[in-house]
Amino acid sequence: MLDAMKTLTTREFFHAAGLVKSLRPGQALVVTDNGAPAFTVTKAGKRVVKTVEELRREARELFPGERPKVNFTETIKKLKK
Repeated sequence: MLDAMKTLTTREFFHAAGLVKSLRPGQALVVTDNGAPAFTVTKAGKRVVKTVEELRREARELFPGERPKVNFTETIKKLKK
């Protein structure tokens, strides 16, 4: 697995930090210190954005049945007093 990743020395990494920008999401760089892996830099992908309908469906799965309505704005105002 480590063979497929690009390997850089610590010096190369700090002098060419822009290499991380050129990675595609999920790709990684292994940064070595004296030949031993020191740390791995992995480029993250885009965060998944859920739609309102997906959030409501999840809420129904977590809390089935009827629930009382809650006015969170009013609750926060009471807590501030």
